[in-house]
Amino acid sequence: MIGLVDCESFYCSCERAFRPDLKNTPIVVLSNNDHWIIALNSEAKSLGLKRGVRFKEALSVINKNGVVFFSSNYTLYSDISWRVMETLRNLSPKIEVYSIDEAFIDLSGFKNLATYGEEIRRTIKKQTLIPTTVGIAPTKALAKTAQRLAKKNKGALLLETQKEIAEALALTPVEDIWGIGRAYAEKLEAADIKTAAEFIKIPEWIVKKEMTTVVWKLQRELKGIPMADLKLEADPRKGIISARQFRKPIKELSILYEAISYYAELAVEKLRAQECTTNSIAVSLESSGSGGHYGKNASVEIAPTDYLPDIISAARSLLKKLYFSGFEYWRTTIFLVGIEPITGRQINFFESDNRKKIELSEKIDEINSKFGQHTVHPCGSEFRTDWGMRRAYLSPCYTTKIKDFPIAQL
Repeated sequence: MIGLVDCESFYCSCERAFRPDLKNTPIVVLSNNDHWIIALNSEAKSLGLKRGVRFKEALSVINKNGVVFFSSNYTLYSDISWRVMETLRNLSPKIEVYSIDEAFIDLSGFKNLATYGEEIRRTIKKQTLIPTTVGIAPTKALAKTAQRLAKKNKGALLLETQKEIAEALALTPVEDIWGIGRAYAEKLEAADIKTAAEFIKIPEWIVKKEMTTVVWKLQRELKGIPMADLKLEADPRKGIISARQFRKPIKELSILYEAISYYAELAVEKLRAQECTTNSIAVSLESSGSGGHYGKNASVEIAPTDYLPDIISAARSLLKKLYFSGFEYWRTTIFLVGIEPITGRQINFFESDNRKKIELSEKIDEINSKFGQHTVHPCGSEFRTDWGMRRAYLSPCYTTKIKDFPIAQL
């Protein structure tokens, strides 16, 4: 049996975890530069607010109804996610982290699964303060179906018998089938196929012919036939991108150097976390003004590396080629591609000894892990508020910065 554990309104729940005064309060979380609503809890949804709405356009509803809003605090959300996943590892021998707020768990051999599903919810709530819903079923797709139905009652749901599965599929509209996509949902509805129960009755050869192999596998999963094992280790990214829109247009090359260096630092942090190197770097630079919008990009191949100063040096060289004075730039991006595991990379016979670079990088990782992201960083990658993201409503990093730790009043 497979379980799917999903954190409820995750970003909002993270903000509320350290603010008990916000119980039953509508909450929204904003995108980079505070432009859009990207997350909201059930209380905010009940007011008619939706994802993708401009913050400014929603202000009248927000102010009228006492909605509390936050800038996105990804440092906090990532750390809370890690705590949730570590808690799950103590509750199941195998876990697949599916996203920042979802994970599949192996419940093979467990008894009294309905009771255990509720125990999982209680344990996570007690140890992390994050509410969850749990779906348990024979396959991943059915577990996701169970979780979506459990979400309506904010609990745990077990689909074990054929009757329970059939009833759940009959209650699931095709547009709510995990992984079906809007285009295929519209195609199915046009053919008068309204529910998952009707979808699984389509002959498999037709699904393969008219849709894709992925959808065919999904159909078999909904029939209770396992087609996907748990991925106990995340697949390494094939490419890593780091970019932000500037708070305001930038003209000076020196400031653009700082920005691309900072973005390179963020990209390399992800690269090193998955124990990989990159052998190709690309940089883009975008400008807009009275003459319209344009963007340019350049790339270079390098010896495989995860050493930040080398990657910054290459990125700055590319940026210099793209820059023309007199223009206002509003975005720069760095791409790391040609990614491969450190243990599997080809050694260049002429490559110099990298022991000092490796030791330095490991020590910096250790310090930043202990004291927080960006504690030790190259001088040229200093974060500045004149080009950095606008995050006017940022909450404290309650779990990762000592100065932000909550203080208990005795």
